[in-house]
Amino acid sequence: MNLIQRQADDFMLYNLNEHGKHKSFVSEVKSELWEYNKTSHKIQFLEQVILGLKKGFDDHLASCKNECDIKKFYENSLFFLQEELEEIESTVEGIDFNRTEKSQINEALEKILSDLNTLKLGQQISYDDFALEFEALKDFMYLDKKTWSQLFLGKLGEMIASGVISETISKEIAESIKSNYPNLF
Repeated sequence: MNLIQRQADDFMLYNLNEHGKHKSFVSEVKSELWEYNKTSHKIQFLEQVILGLKKGFDDHLASCKNECDIKKFYENSLFFLQEELEEIESTVEGIDFNRTEKSQINEALEKILSDLNTLKLGQQISYDDFALEFEALKDFMYLDKKTWSQLFLGKLGEMIASGVISETISKEIAESIKSNYPNLF
């Protein structure tokens, strides 16, 4: 979990009142978004708040099957915050990841992990290390594309130097990402 996700979780801890009015909560979230200058940080904060709301809503639905004020609070809050997220995402510049690009990169990372999993044959420690590194990279998509790409390539270089992967595999991974996502590098 990165700093922005922790900030969103802390925000939820201190500001979420499911017995209150959704308009107040949504207004507090929008007010908190003004604290962030970068659009990508606003998006990540909102995504984490929405994730927390969805979890709270699911937990509530497990114990409450009726129409109640808490259910309405979650539904309305989720609706308006999702609209806010879509509005902010429409302003994303080419240097930041949009939701589709994040999803595509995550899918590519999962495919690479899947391909490596079939090749691991007795190299479980290396594969596990590699999988952990890829999972960690997913948490850094709040960075702009160029910075994330540099971090990605740095991780590959570090894994080569430490013997986790060979240079050949690293080049194949980088080429796979580069050919599928030319705007990333």
